[in-house]
Amino acid sequence: MHTIDCHTHCYPPEIAADPRAWAESHGESHWADLVAPLDRPSIQGWATLEQTLAAMDAAKVQKSVLLGWYWENQATCRAQNRVIAEWVQTAPERLIGFAAIHPGQSATSVIDQLEHARALGLRGVGELHPGIQRFSSASPGWQALADWCVAHDWPVNLHATEAVGHDHPGSVPTPLNDFLHMAEASPDLKLILAHWGGGLAFFELNPRLRKLLKNVRYDTSASPLLYEPSIFRRVIDIVGVEKVLFGSDYPLRLYPRKQKKPDYSTYLQSIRTEANLSPNELNAILHENFNQLLPT
Repeated sequence: MHTIDCHTHCYPPEIAADPRAWAESHGESHWADLVAPLDRPSIQGWATLEQTLAAMDAAKVQKSVLLGWYWENQATCRAQNRVIAEWVQTAPERLIGFAAIHPGQSATSVIDQLEHARALGLRGVGELHPGIQRFSSASPGWQALADWCVAHDWPVNLHATEAVGHDHPGSVPTPLNDFLHMAEASPDLKLILAHWGGGLAFFELNPRLRKLLKNVRYDTSASPLLYEPSIFRRVIDIVGVEKVLFGSDYPLRLYPRKQKKPDYSTYLQSIRTEANLSPNELNAILHENFNQLLPT
């Protein structure tokens, strides 16, 4: 079965060698707390381009979207975009690049970031975080980004944190209510809310909210760390299968008790055997939905 992973990340080898030291030297303290916490073992995995492609081959993943991170500094965004572009240029038939953008800047700056990312061959935006990057639906930078992405048919991936649940280092709440404002203000914007939208999908039981969220998709990244496999069936029954996109969050170790190294296979096997999905639903989530969002 054809598979596209819409939510993965990549980092250069020098970051993996000492992520906390690198983050501190680049003014990225939030990222340091996430990937190299001081009070518990890290679940962050690392993978080179070659290791990523090998893991994709092992799991029969045909394509992966390399997302940028929600960096605190624009310079870090631009640096990661160059790395993503290099990976995509090496394996263009296997990888799709999304841009790290800082929407907390001026509208002019955000447009410049987007044009630079497009020149690199990237094809979408994300992952963004309103709390870490200090923007909202009312921010000029976000509004400029939304308008530009609509005009260029670029999807936007937003990090979403559940309002209650898992406490982990670096966890910063995301404004679920403001996601509604973003969707309402830009109904033609292709919004992807990561991690099942932080639970926002369940609010589509409200008919008014379902209408506002009609152009919002939910990716399944990091799901084994957050929910039981039945969430697939429950969310599909609420929002429809067409709004769910497979994402893993590779190279995050989604099963830290049994995974020493990150892989795609363990999560995909769980979806196929435990999520109670029909073959047509599996095909939609694993491939068709993203291909309709951004033809590959």
